[in-house]
Amino acid sequence: MRRYSPTRTIGFTLTLAATLIIFKHDTPASACGGFFCQLVPINQAGEQIIFRQDGNQVTAVVLIQYAGDAEDFSWVVPVPGVPEVSVGSDLVFSTLEPATRPQFILDVNGEPCAQFFGPVNAVNDALAEEAGDDGAVEVLAAFAVGPFDVEVVSSEDAEALATWLEENDYDLTDRGVDLIRPYVEEGMNFVAVKLQKDQGVGDIQPLILKYKSDNPMIPIRLTAVAAQPDMGVIAWVLGSARAVPSNYLHVEPNYTRLDWFSGTLNAYANYQTLITEAMNEAGGQGFATDYAGRDLDVIGLLPSASDLESEITALQAAGTDEFFDRLLFSAFIPQSKSLEILGRELPVSDDVGQSVYFNTPVLREIFGEDRLSAATVNIIAELNTTVVEPFARTVEVFDGDLYMTRLYTTLSADEMTLDPEFVFNPDLGDQPLERRATLDIRCDGSVSHWELTLGAGTERVGELVIRGQGESPLFNTPPVIEQPAISRSGRVASSGPIEFDTVNTFQLAQVGDGENGNEPGNMGNDLIINNGLGSLFGSLCGAGMGMVTLMSFTGLWLMGLRRR
Repeated sequence: MRRYSPTRTIGFTLTLAATLIIFKHDTPASACGGFFCQLVPINQAGEQIIFRQDGNQVTAVVLIQYAGDAEDFSWVVPVPGVPEVSVGSDLVFSTLEPATRPQFILDVNGEPCAQFFGPVNAVNDALAEEAGDDGAVEVLAAFAVGPFDVEVVSSEDAEALATWLEENDYDLTDRGVDLIRPYVEEGMNFVAVKLQKDQGVGDIQPLILKYKSDNPMIPIRLTAVAAQPDMGVIAWVLGSARAVPSNYLHVEPNYTRLDWFSGTLNAYANYQTLITEAMNEAGGQGFATDYAGRDLDVIGLLPSASDLESEITALQAAGTDEFFDRLLFSAFIPQSKSLEILGRELPVSDDVGQSVYFNTPVLREIFGEDRLSAATVNIIAELNTTVVEPFARTVEVFDGDLYMTRLYTTLSADEMTLDPEFVFNPDLGDQPLERRATLDIRCDGSVSHWELTLGAGTERVGELVIRGQGESPLFNTPPVIEQPAISRSGRVASSGPIEFDTVNTFQLAQVGDGENGNEPGNMGNDLIINNGLGSLFGSLCGAGMGMVTLMSFTGLWLMGLRRR
């Protein structure tokens, strides 16, 4: 048996390397991780939130993604009560997200007939103030935290609150009053965040909010003000048992439609598209469970506090030339953050630009050795405050023997009419990261015959789903299956099994014409499969044939080709 799957070490490295490629279709040029963006509502590219439930206290770590001018940044989120607010670490998200993605493993038995690997196309192309004259808005708290100025405001009048937000440069758009009204009527307060005057976009960090609540909830209705179509939402929920959406559907995708044949990374990108189609079929309000269990050692996956401390120690010991190189190319310090700090400590004119920070001899000519040495001391002090300490605070969320659930959905603005809430159900089993399938393939004369059977993690273990003949599907144009994207969907509560109200059954899908095995066709009365989509590596800038062949066989090696 051959298994098309990366080893644990190689797979994790490849996943990290491919993160930007996989998410490119979800990430526009500008993105705002909050719910209102000043002046023009910039498209909300995606939500990533970590929740931890301890009794009646929720800790939410919210990733803020934003591209634009620093003076235009603003962020507003409704919360119950007056939360404790601190800043977290992007480094946790950049490690946690790829480490908890579903992994798609294809076990292969047999060999296809020899075939010509022609040019391929890309699967992935090419992350205390006065409340107003009438006193209708009350500022409950005002403070600075990290790079942000924060105000917690409250009102019983949605119109008054909307006026206050607009007067304070939080643009609500025409829909804003209607979107905040339900939260006002529910008695929720609002955390309003801006960057401090001397802070840049590279200083933006996740926010950690701690507040009293019986259950985690995403205020998605407010997100509609700046959401792009089919916006991805990932929620990691930590608690006593598996987390489930209490007011959204539990949705299981039809894994027959997944591209199992081009490696786990491409399969994950295809999975995101499959989930979007499944959620649309479900009426736009559902979640798939990417992972649920206790077996994932999140703290072990993350860098340790000692790793960051060692990085700071190395910077302290470095000479001036090495210091700037090490700072700007650190594995633990975002380059955007380093450039913001350098811009404050060693300001240069727009004519000179940020590129000068990559040229220490020129920096020395501009500022002199003494100024550079003094700057390094201040930079290290700021790194301890803005990188090391926030990372330690964020990692605390994972302390203890907690059950982790990763839930994923996509939503468009018109579907954001209900805030998803999560509860914990101890009666449900785990959902492993791995999804498996088996491809049995043989060469009969000059025609390849193959069958795909779903395996562990798909909820359809042992089901034969595709029978084909003709061109091998491995690292080739994947078949497009004309079947629903949903396998099952239903409601789930804090106890008991999932109550499925949609259960689709599928005929065996077939591909190939049975005569020459080269063209797609209809075999019998089952579903017809048409060739479509891109193949393994896609349009890689018009790579030549030699390059394509090299990449194909390199891909086979990297994916840990194994035989039995």
